[in-house]
Amino acid sequence: MTDNTPSGIVLVDKPEGMTSFSVTSRIRKIFGVKKAGHAGTLDPFATGLLAVAVGRGTRVLRYMENDEKTYRAEMVLGKITSTGDIEGEVVGGKIPDETEKQALLSDDAGKIRESVKKMIGEITQVPSVYSAIKINGRPAYDYARKGQSVEIPQRKVTIFSIEIKDIFEKEELIHVLMDVHCSKGTYIRTLCEDIGNDLGTGAYCESLRRLSSGAFSVEQALPLEEIERRYSSGDSAFVVEEAEAMSGLPKISVTEKEAIDLRNGKKLDFSVFKDRMYAIGATEGERVLALHEDRPCAVIYSEQSDEGLLIREERVFA
Repeated sequence: MTDNTPSGIVLVDKPEGMTSFSVTSRIRKIFGVKKAGHAGTLDPFATGLLAVAVGRGTRVLRYMENDEKTYRAEMVLGKITSTGDIEGEVVGGKIPDETEKQALLSDDAGKIRESVKKMIGEITQVPSVYSAIKINGRPAYDYARKGQSVEIPQRKVTIFSIEIKDIFEKEELIHVLMDVHCSKGTYIRTLCEDIGNDLGTGAYCESLRRLSSGAFSVEQALPLEEIERRYSSGDSAFVVEEAEAMSGLPKISVTEKEAIDLRNGKKLDFSVFKDRMYAIGATEGERVLALHEDRPCAVIYSEQSDEGLLIREERVFA
């Protein structure tokens, strides 16, 4: 990266209340670039890690689309809100009386833990109308805030694990603090609502913070003000090399000659790579990160042509 042509991934600790689009616009202005984009939208009420690509770094956003995520969520049992989070109006729910509360909290909150456990695995979700899911190119919450109805399609997502960090009472309501490791496209507000429905109390998500996305952690992220301060003073060391964003891709090692050929855009015969590609289970067209001496040199894929099955490069690294 050079000061004249900023390029790479900026890891932002998004503040509450800002849209992901607004954060990206702010980064675009700070770095003085025309091209910028983010990976994995965060709803306005959520905080935490937002990866923003600038300059040439935007070319690797496609490789970050399927990254798994980890969130810390605080779920409140007993109330349902119009938005599924703390910003909405209370529209339902059942606050447990003392007897019901004790039943939920007895045996180390066994009923709550069992309900949470049911959500692990592949599940079907219908995202909130106040979510950032795009409908005809617009976030769903944009329609909802304007009073326009829109149909939200259901989707299958995977919850890999849920770790309950704490269960406590606050203002006569039961709060559950939990870390959720999930696939792309998972809506934590919807997950909280589904747990609340299963328990018969209803629930909403009071706070949400993204802890990780792919290879990146919120510990690496900086607030916008700190990013602006550092960059304006000539410090760009916090900008991550774009190749690091592709750590989730399957990988093969290549020889020095193969690395040179790939960087020069030469088509290579698949037979030379066959054993290595099959060893990692790569299918035709699947993107693979080619490494030479453990350094990325290209994103490659196999493609059928008149000349037979070839290896093509999609993105090269110096």
